[in-house]
Amino acid sequence: MGTKCSFTESNTLQKHRLPFMKLYKFLLSCFVGLTCSHSYAQEFSNKGKDFWLGYSYHVRMDPDQLPSNINSQNLILYFTSDQNANVLVEIPGVGYSKTYQVIANQVTISEALPKSGSQDVRLMQPGLSDKGIHITSDRSIVAYAHNYSLNVSGATVLFPTNTLGIEYYSVGYTQNSNEINSNAFFFIVASEDNTTVEITPSASNLNGLTVGRASILPFKLNKGQIYHVMGTTNGDFGSDLTGSKIRSISSAGAGCKPIAVFSGTGKMNIGIGPPRPGTNQPNRSSDNFIAQAFPANAWGTKYLTAPTGSQPNNFFRVCVKDPSTAVFLNGIQLPFSMLQNGFYYEFKNGNQFGANLPIPNSIESDRPILVAQFCTTQNAEGNTGDGDPEMIYLSPVEQTTNKITVYSANNFQINQSYINVIIKNDGVSSFKLDGSGSILFQPHPGDPNYAYAIIPVNSGSSHALYSDSGFNAIAYGFGDAESYGYNAGTNIVDLNPPIAIKNEFASSGISYSATCTNTPFRVKVTLPY
Repeated sequence: MGTKCSFTESNTLQKHRLPFMKLYKFLLSCFVGLTCSHSYAQEFSNKGKDFWLGYSYHVRMDPDQLPSNINSQNLILYFTSDQNANVLVEIPGVGYSKTYQVIANQVTISEALPKSGSQDVRLMQPGLSDKGIHITSDRSIVAYAHNYSLNVSGATVLFPTNTLGIEYYSVGYTQNSNEINSNAFFFIVASEDNTTVEITPSASNLNGLTVGRASILPFKLNKGQIYHVMGTTNGDFGSDLTGSKIRSISSAGAGCKPIAVFSGTGKMNIGIGPPRPGTNQPNRSSDNFIAQAFPANAWGTKYLTAPTGSQPNNFFRVCVKDPSTAVFLNGIQLPFSMLQNGFYYEFKNGNQFGANLPIPNSIESDRPILVAQFCTTQNAEGNTGDGDPEMIYLSPVEQTTNKITVYSANNFQINQSYINVIIKNDGVSSFKLDGSGSILFQPHPGDPNYAYAIIPVNSGSSHALYSDSGFNAIAYGFGDAESYGYNAGTNIVDLNPPIAIKNEFASSGISYSATCTNTPFRVKVTLPY
């Protein structure tokens, strides 16, 4: 929800085109003390009453699997809230519905979603389908999705419909696996009828799209419909879809409609491990993962990270919309030569661009970026003990929350769970986990104004986090050749609202959205609150 306000002001800048940041600061100063009528509080966190998702692809859906493995995966949902709630899960396209009663401060686990017969909603093939899964509740809830089969497990937090955006980028990892047909994928879910979508793929070898085309012709989705895109595979290897751009665009007089976008893989390995016992072959233990994408207007310019528990050696991808974006890792600018495919930087750990020392990182930029943190294959890249690949989209320090409920999963055989918290020093004294304030925080080396904690928690239970100040958190867990992980709670506020200049006196050679020195103009901005 935003409020549009217009101003008329003499132009005192000395250039024909107003610099964006100067205009933005000017507008913010204009808003000091301003109260717009008919405003009201609205949540922009991962807590909400309405969600859309799909039954993400899993390698166990592959018909070429051994008979004992085929269709052994399950997609289940977790619901939790600080108040009692009535939740409806429905799939309008196949006539499925199920209701649940959520008890305050407890977790409710759904039945496995349908995967056979006329109500089968698994996303096994690329293309269009009516398989959108809709969650509604009479009270605000937090919802997670978990797609697992034995120790091939991946989970994601779900974002409410009111936080959805119109522009997204798919983010994943280099597609290697220890099984065939472990395709990378992304999919789009329409939350409204007559939604027009355009896809610009990062790779030409995609299933479900015209091969070799730079941009896919726009196509239309109705409410609850899904468009599924899968990378191709060649044996254990496949295409990486990182950098594919997905946009909702206006069409036939209708404005841009909000969409949900998810990225993941049927299964992949990350990093190189020691040889398997009795062989000279490296450990290539693999896992599936799934994550709901942040809309591009919610990307930030500062991220603080912490290593992941008992598997502290992590890879990171830092994604940019503009290749000229300057990205700084622990105060040192990443050379532009490190930018891959014009879209992402990749590094391990972060100490001097890849030294094998897992440390908390500071990642900053002069334009909005998205950061993904990756756990590795079990016993790979210096990690020891249980675990497997996982992808977690991180929140910038601009997108914080001060009260969340997290579910730490135990399916299938997770034996250790963690929550990482990044918080300003002022909030440490009031921070509580499950009502207890005895949490050990350490100063964050990337910014002395912040602290971080890596907190072991019980698996198979929900956990309440609270502070007087905002914080960022991720939740994850490990088992034997298994992992799960997701962004535990965040705000999804538009950090980059559009700003327009309206020049009533524009003449030939001067854009309507530009103005000149000493010429009156109007500016318009939509701000979240």
